[in-house]
Amino acid sequence: MSFDLLLLLGIAVAVGFGGGKLFQKLHVPQVVGYIVVGVFLGSSVLKLFGPQLLDQLTDINAFALGLIGFMIGSELRLSIFRRLGKTIFSILLFEALGAFLLVALGVFALTGKLYLGLLFGALASATAPAATVQVLWEYKARGRLTSTLLAIVGLDDAMALILYGFAISISKTLFANAGLSVFSIVVKPVEEILLSLAVGAIMGLGLSSLTRRMRNKGETLILSLAAILLCCGLAKSWGLSLILSNMAMGITLANMAPFGGRRTYSVVQSFVPPVYVLFFVLVGARLQVGLLPQMGVLGLIYLVARSGGKMLGARLGAQISGAARVVKRYLGICLISQAGVAVGLAIDVHREFFQLGEAGAQVGIMVINIITATTFMLELIGPPCVRWAIVKAGEAGKPKL
Repeated sequence: MSFDLLLLLGIAVAVGFGGGKLFQKLHVPQVVGYIVVGVFLGSSVLKLFGPQLLDQLTDINAFALGLIGFMIGSELRLSIFRRLGKTIFSILLFEALGAFLLVALGVFALTGKLYLGLLFGALASATAPAATVQVLWEYKARGRLTSTLLAIVGLDDAMALILYGFAISISKTLFANAGLSVFSIVVKPVEEILLSLAVGAIMGLGLSSLTRRMRNKGETLILSLAAILLCCGLAKSWGLSLILSNMAMGITLANMAPFGGRRTYSVVQSFVPPVYVLFFVLVGARLQVGLLPQMGVLGLIYLVARSGGKMLGARLGAQISGAARVVKRYLGICLISQAGVAVGLAIDVHREFFQLGEAGAQVGIMVINIITATTFMLELIGPPCVRWAIVKAGEAGKPKL
């Protein structure tokens, strides 16, 4: 039986909202409820949202990720980087490398294949900003831990892209006994990151100029959403990072036009709740319960090594940089979630290895299955971990400044 698309989207938002409220009453972050509802509406149970339909709705996901990047950037003023810059970049480096190294070593020890270790290690470095940020907003978190976490989950996309750029090139070389390309290993990922930041900064300058002249909230909302849509479209067309480009736009706006930036943040924030509900329901609809048994020992090693690498790396980076006690104790467990970036890179692994013959295609399928299955687990575990951390740190429920 086929249903009208608008009817399905209405069901997704309405039932997702109800599921979120139910989980909130159980003291579980609403985002987990959205994802669980998505699992029931997806191909695992009711099959209202099949793979083909979900592929047609990818622009909704892109827009939601753009909103997330913009909202993160709008909260990152230069004063935060001046105060926490050393801490942010130290933790960012060590948490990403910690996950990369532990997963790479664990997979290599199990399989004896270095190229698989490098691939899974690079995918493990990515952290999902969407679920993490949703929990912070739901509980109105404010404080040293929250500020540091927002910066790290926003910039983590860049670290994942760099590590992936190295890993995919070296892995393909090891698999096919081909020659290494400096362009694909170094130049391409760095170019993508710099162009993403440049596009966002230029868009932010334009938006900051326009918002100074806007006095009406409706006009501000229209211009802001237009800028986010334009930034998302340019990023997709040019193969850039949606999150980084929109985050750069938000940072530029927040620091070039502080008053306009705060007003824009406020009006956009009033628009985003239904978009986020739909986004997370669609994330859940993509997760297939049937893939969980396919994780096997390799999937379990990936889960344990990735979580351990994130937490140990974050603790080490915080220790080296002299971070606040709450950051040292609780930030690592806030980095558990894994979603869009990792799944997207897994799909790219399949595309790259598919060109290397039947054996390469099998590698790609295995990577997608394991990353999808582990994402299912981590997206359910991650948000409650963030809630626990901000509550223990005393940063949950504080009023917005």
